Amino acid sequence: MFKNLLLTAILLLSVITMPQLSFAAHNHEAPIEFKKPIIKTGEKSTLQKLIDATKPGDTLLLEGRVYRGSVTINKPITIQGVKGTEIHSLSNALTIADSEQVRLENLVFNAEETAIVATNMSDLTFNDVRIVNAHAGIFITESEKIQLQNVTIEGREGHFKTKNHAVAMYNSKNVTVTNSAISDVLDGLYLESVDGIELHENTVKNSRYAMHFMYSDNINLTNNTLVHNMTGFMIMIGKNLTLTDNIVTKNNTLNSLGVYFYDVEQVVFKRNMLSENTVAMDVQNTKKMVAKSNAFQTNGTVLQVKRSPDLIVSDNQFYGNILTIRSDQDRLQLANNFYDDYSGHDYDGDGIGDTAYIATNSFGQWLVKKPVYQYFMESPSVIVLNMMDTEVTGNHALIVTDDRPNMMKNSFEWSWNINGVQLLFSSIVLVAMLVVRRKLI
Repeated sequence: MFKNLLLTAILLLSVITMPQLSFAAHNHEAPIEFKKPIIKTGEKSTLQKLIDATKPGDTLLLEGRVYRGSVTINKPITIQGVKGTEIHSLSNALTIADSEQVRLENLVFNAEETAIVATNMSDLTFNDVRIVNAHAGIFITESEKIQLQNVTIEGREGHFKTKNHAVAMYNSKNVTVTNSAISDVLDGLYLESVDGIELHENTVKNSRYAMHFMYSDNINLTNNTLVHNMTGFMIMIGKNLTLTDNIVTKNNTLNSLGVYFYDVEQVVFKRNMLSENTVAMDVQNTKKMVAKSNAFQTNGTVLQVKRSPDLIVSDNQFYGNILTIRSDQDRLQLANNFYDDYSGHDYDGDGIGDTAYIATNSFGQWLVKKPVYQYFMESPSVIVLNMMDTEVTGNHALIVTDDRPNMMKNSFEWSWNINGVQLLFSSIVLVAMLVVRRKLI
């Protein structure tokens, strides 16, 4: 009996303790060893491997996805993207060096530092390239035959001191930039020591200087639109400049300028529109410059001239401006310009005013020396002073006059484009309004 009871107790104890022993044995198994990922320092990105595998002269076609990392090109190839192809980098995104015939097409760059850096290149072409959120856009030095077409560069928000240039080029030659749009950067295009510049049909807005040139020669600027910048064109120390058919407007903070020329020579400034600028043009130390057939509209001051004795201003239109000219010289040549504030007459009907137009006044001369006086513009005392200047001009050496003021503005060519859908819709709305009106009455 006792033996049976003892066996039963042992059996029960075994049943109760076995799972616990089994769990304890399982719980004390050696922990699973987690392997660390293998990271090879300096490993090439996918894009760099693709570039390395592309033979000189070939085209690398990229997929519509994001490629990450910094890459380098040092051979003549074309990289072509599709919709959705982007290159992102935490430093410079793309470096191109010591090669020729490199072409980038249909790509988007997003870089923490500079999107594209090119050095010692020849025949470099960017087409349909977009750069967003980069500290700097394109930096090129010691290169030639550079073409940027349909390039879009969008800077970051913030003060100018936190930004850099959209396009900066140094010590290069034969540069062409067309149909490009730049906004919210330090300088839209900064070119220093560049020979042979062609900039056509570009737009730059909300930047410090839209187009900034230093020590550069042979510059041709046509059909560019510069809006809401501190200064539109900033050109210092250069020669052989041609600016035609550009629009420079709304550069109108306290010290803003539409165009600034300093120490330049052989300048043709023709058929440009300058409007709503604090000062439309500031010309200093300029030689052999002609400003002809331009329109100056609703600017604070149109021309501010210092030490530019052979400047010729002819066949322009001045209307809606506060001051026409400030000048410190006595040989400024004005001829055949239209002034909307000219009060003379044309009794002989030849289209030319019978009396001279007085382009400067005492207040304008003071502004040259003390720009802060601009706060008194259009005050009653200044108006009276200007009237006295008009009545008592004499032949003072510093009075700038136009002895042949044009009585008529140049005619504008109007074109009419009728949109059939809009015309039909407007007609239906007009008829409906008439029917409703008759019903109500």
